[in-house]
Amino acid sequence: MSINKLPNECLYMILDHFNGFEELIRLSKVCSRWSDLITLRFNRVKYLQMMSGRKVKVDYGAYSLMMPDDTYMIMYDEVDYIDANSLWINPNTNWNDYNLFEWFPNIKIINTASLRPYESYNLPEIVKNNPQIKGLIGMDHLHEDGYLENIEMCDSEFNFDYKKVFRPDQLKQVRCYDFHMKDLPSFIEYFPNLKRLNLRLYKGSGKWWKSNVPDGVFYNGPNLSSLKILELITGDLVKQFTGFHFMDFCPSLESAFFYCWAKDVYIDESIKNYNLRDLNIVNFQFDSFSWPLLKKLVSKFPNVQHLAIRYIAELVVSKFHLDELIKLLPKLKLLDLRVSNTFKSDDFLSKYCVKENRPIELYYSRTNEPTEWPKLDETDEPICYGFDFMKHCFYKTSDCLPDLIDE
Repeated sequence: MSINKLPNECLYMILDHFNGFEELIRLSKVCSRWSDLITLRFNRVKYLQMMSGRKVKVDYGAYSLMMPDDTYMIMYDEVDYIDANSLWINPNTNWNDYNLFEWFPNIKIINTASLRPYESYNLPEIVKNNPQIKGLIGMDHLHEDGYLENIEMCDSEFNFDYKKVFRPDQLKQVRCYDFHMKDLPSFIEYFPNLKRLNLRLYKGSGKWWKSNVPDGVFYNGPNLSSLKILELITGDLVKQFTGFHFMDFCPSLESAFFYCWAKDVYIDESIKNYNLRDLNIVNFQFDSFSWPLLKKLVSKFPNVQHLAIRYIAELVVSKFHLDELIKLLPKLKLLDLRVSNTFKSDDFLSKYCVKENRPIELYYSRTNEPTEWPKLDETDEPICYGFDFMKHCFYKTSDCLPDLIDE
C-alpha cells in the first residue's frame, strides 16, 4: 500500500517520529497534505527553549604549556528539534533564517537566557508583534526597549527599573534572583496579584564564612491576596530567617517551599493559614531548627496534607516526635523525610496508621521514591505545564524548581 493511501491519523503518527526542525520543514514540502499535518504538529509547540551545551577543554596544541589548565568552551552539537510542546533551539541558530514565529504561531513562553548575540534577534519586536507570547525567561537587554505589554510571567534578575517595562499588576508569576527582602514591599505594591513567587534571596545577605552576617529583614507591605505558590531560597547564611513571617501576608497561599541557611528562624504561631496544603522545609543548617520550633511552625498550618522536611529531619523528628507531629496535622497524607538517617523503615508509621485508621505515606529514602512523580534531584524542566505544585515542585531540590509554570 502506498503511504499516501494511509488515513491522516496513521500518517500523522508516522510523521510524529520525526523531530528535527529542518527535517520536518523538508517533509512539509512533499505535498499539501503532509504540509497540513506537519502544521498541526507545529501548532502544538508552546515553548521556545535553548539547548544547554557541553563543556569542552580547549586544546592549544604546542602552546598548551603556556595556557591555563582550566580553559574550556561551550559546544552545541545538536540540531534544532521538537519535543512534545517545545521547540529546542541551538543558541547558534539564527532565528531570522527560519521565520520561527510564522512556523510556530502559538509560542507562549521564550527562554532567551542563552541567546548570543542578542542584537541579531530583534527580540523586542518579536515580543511586541506576537501578543500570544506571555512569558520570558531572561531579560538581558529587553528591559532597554520600553513596555512589554503582553508579558504575564517573567524570570529575571530585576536589576532594572521594572516600572518602565511593566504596567502595575501586569505580572502574575515571577522568578527573581539576587533579591533582597527590603525591596519586597514596593515590588508587591506594584504587582499585588502575583499567583506564584520564587525569590532567590542572595543580594546583601552576606557570606557564610564572614562574621558580618546581617539581621533578618521583616516584611512590612501589602498582602499578596492572590498568591498560591511561594518559594524562598537563600544562598548564604542569614542571621535570622523571616520567610515564615512573610507567609503571614499571603492568606490564600496553598503551597510553599523554603530552602535556607540560618542561625535563627522567626515564627509567629498566633497567625494561622488554613489554605496551605503543601509545605517543604529544606536544609536550615546550624541547629536553627528544633523540634519545639517545628511544632510552632506546623501549628500555623493545620490543614497541611503534604509535608517535606529534608536534610534536617534526623536532627528534628524522631520516632518519639512523629506521633505528635501527625496529631498536629489531622489532614496529613504524605510525609517526606528523605535524606535522613532517622527512619530505616516505615514500620512505625504503618502501625500507627492501622491503629488510628489514617492512611499516610512516608518517604524516608531515595530508593523509596514514588515512581509516578519526578525524581528528587534529577528532573530539571525550565518550563512546566499545569499549575500543579505537587507535580512540578514538591519532590525537587531548590535548584531544580521550574523557572516558569504555564497555567
